[in-house]
Amino acid sequence: MHARGTDAAGMPPLDCERQCTGRRRKEEHTMAGWTSIMNVTQQALRSQGEELARLQAAAASGARINRASDDPTGAFKVLDFRADAASLETYMRNLDAVTESLQTVSDILQNMSASLARAQALASQASSGTYDARSRAAIATEIDCILESLVSFANRQYRDRYVFGGGAAEAPYAAVRQGGRIVRVEYRGGADGVPVPVAAGVEYDAILVGDRALRAAARGQPLFLGHTGAAPGAGTSSVRGDVWLTVRHAATAYAGASGIAPGASSAAGDTILGTGHTLTIDQPAGTVALDDGTPVAFTGDETDLRLANAAGDAVYVDTRAVAAGFQGTVAIRADGTLSIDDGASAAAATFAPGDAVTDSRDGRVLYVDTTALARVGVEPVRLPGTNDLFGALIALRDAALNSRGLSAEDTAAVLGKARDALQEVSGRLTETLTATGAKLQALAGLRENLDAAKGFSEQRASAIEDVDLVDLAAELARLQTLYQVTMASAARMLTLSLFDYLDT
Repeated sequence: MHARGTDAAGMPPLDCERQCTGRRRKEEHTMAGWTSIMNVTQQALRSQGEELARLQAAAASGARINRASDDPTGAFKVLDFRADAASLETYMRNLDAVTESLQTVSDILQNMSASLARAQALASQASSGTYDARSRAAIATEIDCILESLVSFANRQYRDRYVFGGGAAEAPYAAVRQGGRIVRVEYRGGADGVPVPVAAGVEYDAILVGDRALRAAARGQPLFLGHTGAAPGAGTSSVRGDVWLTVRHAATAYAGASGIAPGASSAAGDTILGTGHTLTIDQPAGTVALDDGTPVAFTGDETDLRLANAAGDAVYVDTRAVAAGFQGTVAIRADGTLSIDDGASAAAATFAPGDAVTDSRDGRVLYVDTTALARVGVEPVRLPGTNDLFGALIALRDAALNSRGLSAEDTAAVLGKARDALQEVSGRLTETLTATGAKLQALAGLRENLDAAKGFSEQRASAIEDVDLVDLAAELARLQTLYQVTMASAARMLTLSLFDYLDT
């Protein structure tokens, strides 16, 4: 007897072997199919899970694009629009800062204009001819108060920057004082403004240059208001506002062989200048005269005889060496010096058309024609179109005080010119205030345009980036259902055994 299913040698019969081989192949095929199905199911679950997570993130954030991989093209466009919006936001912040600074400037200019209007009223009173020296001194005191307040206004700040300082960091105006009183106000600010970009290719100065904003800028021919004989010289003067030309005597020389000589007081006491004066000597008659003046008797023993002409010009002469019997006219040359810094420096008068006189304090030059220079004195010189706010007030105050000891006639003339200078500066303030107002108006319009452009960029970015909640809800519901179905299918497959796929 041999076992069932074996032959006499104990080996499985051929049919049985074939059956086993077929069964193994069927099992292998079934396993491969089952594995493929599981792989597909897992991939579907993974893909659906990722998409579901993306949709849930979109629902939570309200944005369709949360990372560049969600939509590369759309993400690039969104970044571009967002960059535009950020740039516009920066411009708007700059614009707001410029607007606030210029509004501060506008407020200061209005206060300055009000103070200047009061100064103009005082100038009219002082130059009317009805005020005595005491009344004009009271006017000068009030002008001093106005001057102090205007220097304070001009040194105002906005966000730690001086609004009239240009690009400089220090206070733009420095008051120079003598005896507690302001005698000069120096501009120490920058020569250029501070341009701030407020739009693409558009810049506005947030800080003004005080030396331009508060000074007239239409230089005219110098006006010489005294009686020295000085006149505008050849060349363009660089001095500004009102200056005082001090003309002093240096030495007197007499031509020819008359024997007349400068007296002991000649250097300090002679008041003539130039080559336009003469002496007329009549030694036999014992008289000598200066120009058209009254002849003065002399004995020949005088060492310091004073002679004067009809205009009051004087010389001191020494008659001890006058030649016996001399009768005739003697030419005179009286040299002198010119100064515009109260004698701190001086230039020799050359009696030519273009003597250059330099102010040692700032290096500015006044060109003087000295060909007709005739006498010493202090000559008021006004440079129309160059006055600044402070210099005009100082000139008015000094004229009201008559600090140079001018005649009543000359004082009235200087007061009148000081009033004109204030009018000139007032016009410049009005121009600056008007220009500032126009800038503020333009900035307001530009602000609206920038705001609209920023809103447009943000809207375009949102249109690409933001999710449609209705579509999102529908897609989310669809995907959740699909995901649940896939999960159920996967769960069903996991409960099946291998033998459920085999034929028994």
